[in-house]
Amino acid sequence: MAEPALPDQAALTALYGNWIKRMALLLKARMPWADLDEMLQWGAIGMMEAAQRFDPALGVSFQGFAARRIKGAMIDGLRREGGRRRGETAFDEEAVEGAAYSNGSGPEDPLATLARIDDRARLAEALRVLPALEFKILALHFYDELNNREIALVLDISEGHASRLRKRALEMLAQHFNAAQKGECVS
Repeated sequence: MAEPALPDQAALTALYGNWIKRMALLLKARMPWADLDEMLQWGAIGMMEAAQRFDPALGVSFQGFAARRIKGAMIDGLRREGGRRRGETAFDEEAVEGAAYSNGSGPEDPLATLARIDDRARLAEALRVLPALEFKILALHFYDELNNREIALVLDISEGHASRLRKRALEMLAQHFNAAQKGECVS
């Protein structure tokens, strides 16, 4: 019995082009910072890799194999490029410090609310003493509005670990503010 031949590249594009686009749109809905054109390119690369690596002797359908490879290529691309792209903007300490000192022109999030209630200088100081990973997680959560699952994908850690690090960062900020308030009361 002869093994079925793979369709040529034009036939693959016709068969899976809409699926690639649908997957890219779903991922973009979860990660609005992602570039749709780049995800479509990564998906097309995933399709080409699937066509090259597919082995019908393994008993897996090409459709199932290609679907996993396409989605995997998009997620891999987001991991590589997404963290770098946000790292160039959201993790700029001067930008965060500027938002903390601004008169309400910074992003509206819990940290901005805290900055209005408490002394903005203490917020900037507390953010500076956070470890880099915790600072990144807070920036991803509050500025990029990513949930723990999306943060985990970007940082290549587990969702539970992302949640624990976010909780630890918030606790560190709270401790810093409590210590500063006790120091003021003593003076």
